[in-house]
Parts: sequence; structure tokens; C-alpha cells
Amino acid sequence: MPIKKKKPTMLPEIRPNAGIERAYSKALVSVVRQIKIDLDAELVRDFKSRAKQEKIAMDGITDWVAHVIDYLISRWERKLDDLAPRLAAKFVNRTVTNYETLMKTHLRRAGFTVRFQVTDFQKEALQAATEVNVGLIKSIGSQYLDKVQGQVWKCVTDGYDLATLSKDLRKTYDITKRRAELIARDQGAKAHAVIEKAKRQELGIAKAIWLHSHAGKTPRPSHLAANGKEFDVSKGMYLDGDWIQPGELINCRCCSKSVIEGIDT
Repeated sequence: MPIKKKKPTMLPEIRPNAGIERAYSKALVSVVRQIKIDLDAELVRDFKSRAKQEKIAMDGITDWVAHVIDYLISRWERKLDDLAPRLAAKFVNRTVTNYETLMKTHLRRAGFTVRFQVTDFQKEALQAATEVNVGLIKSIGSQYLDKVQGQVWKCVTDGYDLATLSKDLRKTYDITKRRAELIARDQGAKAHAVIEKAKRQELGIAKAIWLHSHAGKTPRPSHLAANGKEFDVSKGMYLDGDWIQPGELINCRCCSKSVIEGIDT
């Protein structure tokens, strides 16, 4: 009898979990808010009061500012050394659990039963994703404090223009808050992409179909053109000179469907 090959099975796409993304965003914004509270309590209020009283005593106020800034930077470096790994690990672990749950459901509905195992490749991928997020969380704090430090020094050298300082500090807080939200949104997609690739390779799924999100106002033309095309899971899709996975680039909301090759019978 001739060998018949079953048609490949396409599983439904799995998108990054919006609830996990929102929780991560909330946690990162909370860090920014706590830094702002410390800045207001330890530096800004006292600085404005001292600046009004000591406009002539430049040496005294600059020494005090330097001391407080150094204290806050040191304090938040220690806090984030402890906090960042915990926040990042929680985010990555929740993303893994969510993906595994949905993948098992889709496989079961397609007639497949699997038991996930943590491979060395997956361990390395998850460790890398966690480390990236630890670095990003720490950078939120360091960049915020560095920016505020520069604005306070500018206020001193410009003759204590407190109105401009207040305006600059509000603007810096808003920018930092938006950056924290962007990191959460972007890393939600990137961590999902890393985990998806690792899980597919663990299961021996070699092919997937690229799906454009059609969500952005200005979509990447190459991503739009890739919609519906098959790609190699191990390499990704070759777009704009690079091999990439759906969701890997900043603000990319593309996803993909796993393809399970037919079995010869």
C-alpha cells in the first residue's frame, strides 16, 4: 500500500497575556512612584526650602545636594539589587505557566498529549529573559535618579529657578513612568517569543505561520508582508536583514501558529 501522509495540524496562535503585562507594568510603575516619594521626602522639599534661604551659601547647599543624591543612589541600588530579580522572575515564571497551560489545551484539542520538561535550552532561554528584565528594571531607577540629579544641579547653577525645577521634575517623572510602561509592554512580547521558541523546540515543532497583528497605526511593511507565511522556528523569519521571531522587536505585536507536521501512515 502507498504511504499516506496526513495533513499538517495548525494550532491556534498564543498571544502574550494582557493581564500579566498589566501586572508587570503596575509593578514597574510602583517602583518609579516609590523613587519619586523618596526624592520628594529626602531631596526636593528640603532643597526648595534651603534654596530660598541660602542663595548666597553656594558651597553649603551644593555639598548637601551631593550628599543626598549619593545617599539616594546608593539606597536604590541596594533596593533594586534585591527587588529587580524577584520582579523579573515572577514575570517570566507567570509567562511560562500561561504559555504552557494554553499550549497543553491546544494540543489536547488537536488530539495530542504531552508532558513538558525543562530542557537545558529552555533553562538558558529563561535565564537570559530574566537577566534582561533585571537589567531593565535597574536602569529605570538609575536613569531616573541621574536625570533628577542633573536637574537639581542645573537649578543651582541657574540661580535657584525653582519654578523651572518643579516643571522639569514633573516631566522627568512622567517620562520615566511611560518608559516603565513601555518596558512592561515590550518585554511581555519578547519574553513570550523566547518562551514560545523554547517550548516549540522542546516539542519538536519545527515550523510556524507568521500572523501580523494589524494593531499598530504604522505597521512594519515587512511584518505585514510576512502575514500567513511559514518560517523555521529555530531561525525565525528573515525580515529587513535579520532573522527574528514574532514579537521580538520593540512594539511588535505579531504572533504565529504552530505547525505540527503530518505523520506518514
